[in-house]
Amino acid sequence: MATFLVVDFEFSVPRSFGKPRAWFQEIIEVGAVLADQSGNPTDQTYSAFVKPRFWPRLAEESYAITGIRQEDVDGGVGLDSTLIRLQEMSPDKDTWLVAWGDSDRKVLSNNCEKYGLNYPFQWDLYLDLAEAYKRFRHLDKRASLKRAIEENEIPQIGILHSALDDAINAAQVLAWMIRNGWSMESLEMENQESKAASSIKNSNGKKQYI
Repeated sequence: MATFLVVDFEFSVPRSFGKPRAWFQEIIEVGAVLADQSGNPTDQTYSAFVKPRFWPRLAEESYAITGIRQEDVDGGVGLDSTLIRLQEMSPDKDTWLVAWGDSDRKVLSNNCEKYGLNYPFQWDLYLDLAEAYKRFRHLDKRASLKRAIEENEIPQIGILHSALDDAINAAQVLAWMIRNGWSMESLEMENQESKAASSIKNSNGKKQYI
């Protein structure tokens, strides 16, 4: 049975004007909770502000979106220390990294590359919970985490855009999905069907952007 490390990363926000050409998003807060095989959040949690290495001064717009202040990240830890802690929370190498959307994995991967760090998880063992929820509920487009909580009457923990609170709330949605029939096996079947469909389109000579 799968185990899940549910995470949420808050990122730095670009200035509304005058953004440096080389600027990129950096992780400035990490929240994580270990979820059991049923998706239920456990008491194993981690929360930390992260000091950005390349662009340490936050844009003024950052606080309005994330609620994170300059003094928070000034007193934060390094991303390398954060990754060590997340790895320590993973019970085995086959633990799935889970987040609401794919941006968490993409930004983490880019930060690791920029910082000269190894990406600490198996790339394929990543669950984009927003996409899985969309497919499970047969929605036309992805729902926000807030919507998923509200429409399923899941008690919201804390506030939005607080990394640990978002991670716990995402774990609660995962647990709700599992209770209502979702499984990793269904995800694997959907992935196989998607790959088969892409293969058929490619064999017809159509250029694909995946």
